[in-house]
Amino acid sequence: MKKTLYSFFAVLAALVLVSCGQSTPSTTKNSASSSQVAKEKQITITVSIAPEGQEAQSKTLKVAEKANLMEVLKANYKIEEKSGLITSIDGVAQDESKGLYWMYKINGEMAPKGAAETTVQDGDTIEFYQEVYQ
Repeated sequence: MKKTLYSFFAVLAALVLVSCGQSTPSTTKNSASSSQVAKEKQITITVSIAPEGQEAQSKTLKVAEKANLMEVLKANYKIEEKSGLITSIDGVAQDESKGLYWMYKINGEMAPKGAAETTVQDGDTIEFYQEVYQ
């Protein structure tokens, strides 16, 4: 009986040691790879803002890969929006009575959708400008 109890406790102790020993290295490994992934998932874009009649001001930004443009703008500028459309950037508002609205281009082409639906890509050049829309 004594021999059986010793055997039972020996097996139990071995199981506890094995299970504890395996969790620590894998956690450390996962933490290291997570921080490497975070560093690798940064991209660079250039954003320029040109209110009507003013020279464009550009910023080169490091942003998360697959971020949407609205998130990027809100993190780097003072943005006001209405129903997903940008109505003001850094205090410069559109003027609906004149038909003057904020527009934007990506890599020289008119954007096909709103900023919240646009995913930025590495190397993108994004130009926001005010224009009369008719």
